Amino acid sequence: MSLQLSGTYTRSEYTPVTAGGNGEGSAMMDRIQGLLIAHSQTVLMATHALKSASEAWREGNHEELKHKVEELENLEKEADALRRKVARELSTPDLDYARTELFRRLAHTTDDVADTAKRAGRFLLIIEDLLVPPGMKGDVVKMTSLSQAAMSNLAEAIHCLGEPPECRLEYIGRITDLEESVDDLEFKLQLEASDLQLDTWSTIIFWRLILTISRIADFVEDAADELLAYEGEL
Repeated sequence: MSLQLSGTYTRSEYTPVTAGGNGEGSAMMDRIQGLLIAHSQTVLMATHALKSASEAWREGNHEELKHKVEELENLEKEADALRRKVARELSTPDLDYARTELFRRLAHTTDDVADTAKRAGRFLLIIEDLLVPPGMKGDVVKMTSLSQAAMSNLAEAIHCLGEPPECRLEYIGRITDLEESVDDLEFKLQLEASDLQLDTWSTIIFWRLILTISRIADFVEDAADELLAYEGEL
């Protein structure tokens, strides 16, 4: 499994979801799919920025950490703007209700990934100077890398909305495996954190960081579940 950031898609690279009915409705579904793809790619870039921020935190590079968190916050704003565009497109009453609600939930849950990544980045700024052992810092970076990989698979699955179901199911299966790996690291870090010689406030903040990063993978899996619902309902 590669943990590299996938390329950014353009509208010409996806196969539109056919809406059935008149041409106007089909064109609108094409626009919505394009927005969902753009949104997922922006969220993916946000998780990449978080991974880079965690690497800077591990290395003690304050300026790079601050820069990456600022980049992350800007990407979260972009993702939120795209989510609102999706919502506006889906407000058209002529669209199929089941599909509309599914895409609305998919956009909302995917957007939660960017929101949570932003919170994790801010926690990294808060705990920058904590005396956390290098091995534990490395595991935090692994959590962000695995979360990014999960989001990369979700972006690929969203890109395949117009493809046969097997295309999306393969990516969804990978997401489940990655989420379980993040859970394992979360549990490992929680056990190790209980033995750290930190004051209560610092321990709580570190635990919040671990939990927040873990929630990124949880939200990715939740969004993947919406894609499974897409298979079942439509």
